[in-house]
Amino acid sequence: MSGATGAILRIRAALRLYARLVSCSIRAKMQYRFDFLASTAIQATMGLYDFLLVAVILWKFKSVAGWNIYEIGVLYAVARAGYGMYRMVCNELERFDQYIVNGEFDSILIRPYPTLFVLLSRDFDFTRVTWLVQGAALLALCTAPLIRSGTLTWPSLLHIVLTSVWSALLYAAVALATAAAAFWIVRIEELQVFTLNATSSATLYPLDIYPAWMRAALLYVIPLGMGNYVPVKYLLGKGGSAASLVLPPFVAVCSLLVAYRLWLWGETRYHSTGS
Repeated sequence: MSGATGAILRIRAALRLYARLVSCSIRAKMQYRFDFLASTAIQATMGLYDFLLVAVILWKFKSVAGWNIYEIGVLYAVARAGYGMYRMVCNELERFDQYIVNGEFDSILIRPYPTLFVLLSRDFDFTRVTWLVQGAALLALCTAPLIRSGTLTWPSLLHIVLTSVWSALLYAAVALATAAAAFWIVRIEELQVFTLNATSSATLYPLDIYPAWMRAALLYVIPLGMGNYVPVKYLLGKGGSAASLVLPPFVAVCSLLVAYRLWLWGETRYHSTGS
């Protein structure tokens, strides 16, 4: 009992410290208010560009691979909200290779907390909340006609909201594994294009439009498609089974654990800058 109590107290202390560090990060950014507001405005306008492009195409052709504009909107909203949550909390993973190049990781290693905890608390990017709001707004617009037509039910909305969480965890897992690669290859910009940028854009749309090998890659190799495509496809009645709602959280948690083990392994291979 005492061991469990001690663990709970340590977790509570870690959460309080994280909240304090996040608060400091946000206050530091607010010191430059124009930059903060401008960044927020840019994030708010750029996030919907991809969907607007598809909406124009669907306005003419009505559907793509059997998915209409409202169904693609749900798929897009889940992915966008998940990506927004991931970037808000894990934004520093995107530039982790700079810590290796400049030797900044040395200062993280000497802190009395896990390195990943310290790294993620350095930059809580509140401007990414605009992507979360975009996803919620687009989801509200697209689910209303789907519910009226009977394609979706009200209980399905809860699953869709949870799906955005699994999507965020999968983004975090892929980003963490990619960042961990910096311990071996140092520069990861090109790798991020393959593992994060290209795949995150691809999963904004139904995987049915891609060849079989690419669908397999997005579901089993870099499994971002598990986060939104698999559950949303089932909820919209386009195939799958009840396992389509159970598999995404299982894959997300397992992927995150594997990525964290890779991170810990990478730490043991770190030799500091210049060596």
